[in-house]
Amino acid sequence: MKIIAKPAKAKRQNISNIPNTIAFTFIRNWLSDKKYASEREQYFIGNLSSQEVSLAMKEIKWLSRNYKDLDIITVEDRGGNITKVII
Repeated sequence: MKIIAKPAKAKRQNISNIPNTIAFTFIRNWLSDKKYASEREQYFIGNLSSQEVSLAMKEIKWLSRNYKDLDIITVEDRGGNITKVII
């Protein structure tokens, strides 16, 4: 898996190869943590129960096994910084 970070004012992006465990933790935290609630609302994702998060993670893991270089999540904050998780 890769996490790609691109600061708002930079032309280049930073690509980091990471273990699957860290990427899945990043995605799970984004789906369930209260501090990302406003960002999730922008993507029409409400507050999820733990069962819904587990189901979403199960689907994401299935996608990662069957499709390579799939852009799972792209998050852009208000400052224009972009973070992508690619499986």
